[in-house]
Amino acid sequence: MQRSVLLFAAASLLGSGTASAGVSNVHPGQSIQAAVDAAQPGDTIFVAPGTYHEAGSPCPTDATHTCAVVVTKPNIKLAGQPRGNQRVVLENAGNQDQGIAFAPVGADGTSCLNDPNARLAGPSLRGFTVNGFGGEGIFMFCVDGFDIRFDEANDNAEYGIFPSHATNGTVAFNLVTGSNDTGVYVGNSRDVRVMNNLARGNVSGYEIENSTGVRLDHNASVGNTGGILSFTLPFLDLKQNSANRIDHNWVQANNKANTCVEPTDEVCGVPVGTGILALAVDSNRIDHNVVLDNDSYGIAVANFCLGTNLPPAMCALLDIDPNPDDNQVDHNAVFGNGKNPSPLIQAVFAADLAWDGTGTGNCWAQNAFKTEFPEQLPVCP
Repeated sequence: MQRSVLLFAAASLLGSGTASAGVSNVHPGQSIQAAVDAAQPGDTIFVAPGTYHEAGSPCPTDATHTCAVVVTKPNIKLAGQPRGNQRVVLENAGNQDQGIAFAPVGADGTSCLNDPNARLAGPSLRGFTVNGFGGEGIFMFCVDGFDIRFDEANDNAEYGIFPSHATNGTVAFNLVTGSNDTGVYVGNSRDVRVMNNLARGNVSGYEIENSTGVRLDHNASVGNTGGILSFTLPFLDLKQNSANRIDHNWVQANNKANTCVEPTDEVCGVPVGTGILALAVDSNRIDHNVVLDNDSYGIAVANFCLGTNLPPAMCALLDIDPNPDDNQVDHNAVFGNGKNPSPLIQAVFAADLAWDGTGTGNCWAQNAFKTEFPEQLPVCP
């Protein structure tokens, strides 16, 4: 996946608006936020190539923070129009936490999960490059039917692309680099497709967290600390990570130093050299991936407490089941992993395929690999 491919695809798909919706245009020197404020639900805002610095507005989920562009109306489409090598670039104008934020004003994750009236329908972002924000580059929260395509998010301090408490959305054909947490994150969400993206030089390339029905496929994860993480974490709004599929991804040489900046964040504990890690998840299928040259392990399935070295007394206080259950690892090509493991993992766990022996119903089938732990992984029936 090359940048020229992304630009060509974005230009071909963003060429025109629809007859039934309002259309406005923003040019360099004008304000994207002003166009958003003037738009009506259903409108498309086309943004011409150039570098934009916005004055900023209170973020919709935390008014004490500043976002460059805030969208709180339903069905607003922000469409950058790249031309050749010219991009639509949004940069941090100073002390801004999020680049582009789509969310209802005052959105609360706990209440919005099951209340359609507390959610934002149909947000769309295409063709933007969002650089250098203090938190998230592209942020969507409490949204339905969202679409994030043909964007770039570079050097944002925590997350590049961050849909959370979201349903029925797509994250596709994006490039994400330089995040000190996760490049493409999907958390507390349902029925999301993450496909054909490139994550490079982040702490975590991709993370599925406490979500259901997520498919993460045909992505590349290269040169991060960890390639792909699928986690169930405690004390979040949703209590399970289940029925997700991670397939047809390229996961190579994720051996970057861990530059996580939030000590309480779980990604700070991700070992350098992690390929794909499934932690405390249920009924996840990991299949048809190519996983190469990750220093600690290729594909690992583990218990939350063992994977995070949590003492038993603290483990007993969790509000999740820490065991991984009913996961299937099949038809992967996994080679050259575990050759220079992080001191954070036990040496026996440094392998192409690894499992800590916890949980029930986990199985492996039709994988191509050289090393495994334990020596006889359970075979799928």
